[in-house]
Amino acid sequence: MFMPADLMTGPLHSVGDYAENDGMNNTYFLYSGNDAWAVTTGIALRTRIREIYAIDKLREMSKTDEFTKAIANAGQQKIEGVVGIVTNPFGTIQNIPHGASRFFGRIGEGLKGGRTEGEGNAVQNMIGISKAKVALAAKVGVSPYSFNQELQKQLTTNARAMAMGGLVVRAATAAVGGPASDVLMGLNVNQTLQQTLVNSTPDDLRILNRKKLFALGVTREDADEFLTHPWYTPWTATITVDALATIGVDPTVFLANACKALTEEDAIYFERLAQVLARYHTKKAKLRSIRTESKAVCALDANGTLVFPLSCDYAIWSERAAGRVGEIAALVQGEEDIKGIAVWVDGKTSDRATQELKTRKIDLATGVLDNK
Repeated sequence: MFMPADLMTGPLHSVGDYAENDGMNNTYFLYSGNDAWAVTTGIALRTRIREIYAIDKLREMSKTDEFTKAIANAGQQKIEGVVGIVTNPFGTIQNIPHGASRFFGRIGEGLKGGRTEGEGNAVQNMIGISKAKVALAAKVGVSPYSFNQELQKQLTTNARAMAMGGLVVRAATAAVGGPASDVLMGLNVNQTLQQTLVNSTPDDLRILNRKKLFALGVTREDADEFLTHPWYTPWTATITVDALATIGVDPTVFLANACKALTEEDAIYFERLAQVLARYHTKKAKLRSIRTESKAVCALDANGTLVFPLSCDYAIWSERAAGRVGEIAALVQGEEDIKGIAVWVDGKTSDRATQELKTRKIDLATGVLDNK
């Protein structure tokens, strides 16, 4: 129902035929060799599959004669301590709800901190390894800021050979077999933003994002809290800010909710919410404010429609969903400036959920970020 055939199986992986659904998100079961993982959300599954193939390709690259010569040129026979290896290479936090299952109904406490785990250090940035890593990651179809620790190790090792040893990675060399399509194609960003992501350092992106947020009326304190949040990689933050800038209204309320992210999936959830709102703004009606109603991020358009963005795999009707929808529907009677309710979803909804929203006169759009 959710994954195309070419993603279900490949030379290095397979996906279980059945997924578990918690009311909004699917948890898939991914297998590769002797390893198995439970991966929540289709977005994360696609990412993990790409990373399996990218790691395999990077390992192959590091075994070539060209790599050996480059490392010798760099004076680095062995790379130690670049990124710590953990038992779970995907670095996910288990046993708590992710994304929509957590935020479309209940708000938790956020984490605050500095640089993200996958960002590297100042020394790497100074000697050009960071830029080489970004370029290499784009070639093998993954994010250079992934929280996958084994991927970070392989990217950094090869990037060091590129930056310090003169290793040349040709297109044919970097070609990845299996279902590992270009990561940039799955980000729902235009070509200009794609080039910005690939050609900018983390510090470049922070400066760009800070300027955009200041222009929208965000305070320095609120901007820095979001831009230094540990779960928002430079790419995730940049995509989120770009979408908010497209809308052009004060996003302080949005950022306050986004800073409550506790996992990588939470960060991606808010990135997608920003993109859904931006798509509504450009395709449906102009948004005049972003707010929180019934503990969920939403926006009011110029016609008085209150729009709730939702990023999920498959929203099904349940007792909890009925309660949430009831709270949302009551807003029409409770506030004078709200004339109607709309729910825009990047995934799918069950037939029952679709009918229940229609019965309550809530407009529903699904698959809103699909290429159309």
